[in-house]
Amino acid sequence: MIKKETMSLATLLYKWYKERPSRTFLIDKNTSLTFEQTASQVAYIASNISPGDTVVHIMFNSIQSIINYLAIYWAGGKVVAVDPLTSAEDLKFILEDSNPDLIITDEEIYKRENEVLRSYKTIIGKSGKEVFTKPYDYREEEVGLIYYYAGIAGRTMQVLHSANRVELNSVTLYHAIGLKEIRSILTVPIAHVLGNSILGVTLEAGGTLYIMGKFTVGEAIDAINKYNINYLSTVPTVYDYLNNEGKGKLDSLELCVSSAAPLSPLTVSTFKSKYGKDIIQQYGFTEGLILTFQPKELAGIITIGKPLPNVEIKIVGEDGKESKEGELWVKAPWIMLGYKDPQETMKAFSDGWLKTGDLVRIDDKGLLYFRGVKKRMIKFKGYPIFPRDLEEILKTHPIVEDVKVIGEDAGSLGQEPIALVKVKEKRAGIEDELLNYVNSKVAFYKRLKKVYVVDKLERY
Repeated sequence: MIKKETMSLATLLYKWYKERPSRTFLIDKNTSLTFEQTASQVAYIASNISPGDTVVHIMFNSIQSIINYLAIYWAGGKVVAVDPLTSAEDLKFILEDSNPDLIITDEEIYKRENEVLRSYKTIIGKSGKEVFTKPYDYREEEVGLIYYYAGIAGRTMQVLHSANRVELNSVTLYHAIGLKEIRSILTVPIAHVLGNSILGVTLEAGGTLYIMGKFTVGEAIDAINKYNINYLSTVPTVYDYLNNEGKGKLDSLELCVSSAAPLSPLTVSTFKSKYGKDIIQQYGFTEGLILTFQPKELAGIITIGKPLPNVEIKIVGEDGKESKEGELWVKAPWIMLGYKDPQETMKAFSDGWLKTGDLVRIDDKGLLYFRGVKKRMIKFKGYPIFPRDLEEILKTHPIVEDVKVIGEDAGSLGQEPIALVKVKEKRAGIEDELLNYVNSKVAFYKRLKKVYVVDKLERY
């Protein structure tokens, strides 16, 4: 075991506040904060929260977003991490299901979702820094983080994580990375496993984090060069943007990691040719956090790498026996505590093994290769989409008798969802009517590309 003790990410911040108070921690294109300044503001926000409070965090990436996120841990609350693009019916469901004591958001989201948010106690924007207390000391298995992307279960529901085990995953990944100093850039939402891991790894190193609000190629390249960013961990789409639109060099980068979606060999070769940098991969998901990492010396191979220390794996074939290719099962000291639904938790585990629903192959060197998914999930631009969620919305339309949502190839972007619908009666324009019915209720990345009315669903 790597850890001598467990702690929350807020306790890590407190450690660096004590040891490196004047070291720059957070940067964006307008300002920067030291560890001391960050800890002071985090502690103030935490004074609005009581231990055990359920707090929804829904903000676009910013320095204030990171402060507020860490403040929930500092206070001993439960962070309900919600993607800032979550809207309408999706957001309403999460709020009704989590019943938060407090919502922390930003002005843009509050205006956009005012109809839903106004019924809850909400903090918007910045606060001061007059109150300072030490971070809350979580118990080992006390819930500190709640996600709503239940990929293995295949629907939107609570995924419960221990605050301390989240940090254990961060320190394990930090040691695997092999960089002592970390200067990182955040290009993905903090509400995702990947975003949380970037924050965690940076905190483990007592490093510096540049935060992008909404990704642009120009700002990313400027920030990497200006602040000597050495660690880029992001989704394949960002590498494609850098390949297609980027100008200049990225000489300071020492480690480029791809995660959250399959990586194309063309993306890797183009990035190497254009910037002289290798891209390696890691693998993780909501229920398991980060589980594998590709050793840097094996760059050039399209593999998700090897299990991190303390991760056990086995691959189960269709016959239920261990195999070289099949469904990946894992054990790790930081996997989820479970779902909110105990029955779904039981389905996800078998004798202590978490059944990932992902299909992999292992070679003689112990390298893992992603081969697809057994679970019902679509990935678009790195975002998970659960067909079951879209099907449930369509079923609320009075004309729909039955429905199945599947993924359609969208090239390097992954897959886009399409719906095959059996209706009670056919009429002109029903496809567009159903398309608008769903797409008005979900975030942009979950929108259906097309609706097809079919006579039967069995053949699909």
